[in-house]
Amino acid sequence: MKKLVAFIMAAMLCVSLASCGGSTDTETTAPQSSAESSEVNSEETTAASSSAESAELKEGDSGEGEKTLDSDFCTVTIPEGLQYKINSYYHDEGALGSIKIDFGKKGTTEGRLEVSTTRMISSLDDAVNECIRVRNLDTYKEGKSEIGEEVTYGDITYKEVKMSHEYGAETCLVSYYKRADGKNIYVEIKTTQNDFDKLPIDDPLVQELAKSAVYK
Repeated sequence: MKKLVAFIMAAMLCVSLASCGGSTDTETTAPQSSAESSEVNSEETTAASSSAESAELKEGDSGEGEKTLDSDFCTVTIPEGLQYKINSYYHDEGALGSIKIDFGKKGTTEGRLEVSTTRMISSLDDAVNECIRVRNLDTYKEGKSEIGEEVTYGDITYKEVKMSHEYGAETCLVSYYKRADGKNIYVEIKTTQNDFDKLPIDDPLVQELAKSAVYK
C-alpha cells in the first residue's frame, strides 16, 4: 500500500514538473504594443512630412492641387482643381528676389501668381501703377487699362486692374505688403481671357488661392 501511494505521488510530481516546463536558451522578444507602434509610425510620418516641407522650391517644379508651396516670400496653397508650375524662383542673402507660379485648370498658363521684393513700391497705389507700367500698354494697339474696386481675400486687400489689347485681355489682383526690413512685397495674381485660355479672376478656385496666400 505504501509503495502504491509513493508511486502515485511520484507520478503527480512528474506531471507537475512537465506542466511548468524548463527554461530554454532561446530569447523571445516581447511583442510591440499598439501604443509603441503608433508612436514609431507617428515619428516616421512627422520626419517625412518635415523633410517634404523643408524641400527647396525650384524652377520647373510642377504638380496638382491641393498643394502648399512655401517660399521665402509667401506661402500659398494651390487648390484641388488647379495645376501649377514654378515659372521662376530666385532670392539672395539680402532678401531680394521673386517667385512666379503659373497655374491653370488645363495645364496651361491661364493664371500666374507673382510675388517680388525687387519693385520699388510703398503703397497699394504704387502696386497698381507698377502693374500697368510693366506691361507698357502703349506698345499694344488700342491697349487700355481700367482700375477697379478694392477686394479683400483673407487678410490681404487687393485692387483689381483690367487690361485689354489686340492679343486679348487679362485681369490682375495687385497688392502691397510692407516688410519690416523695408524690402516691400509686390503681389500680382493674373488671369487671362483670350481665345485659347480663359480663367475669370473671380473663379472660385482663384479666390481660394488668393485667400490662402500669406506674404512674409
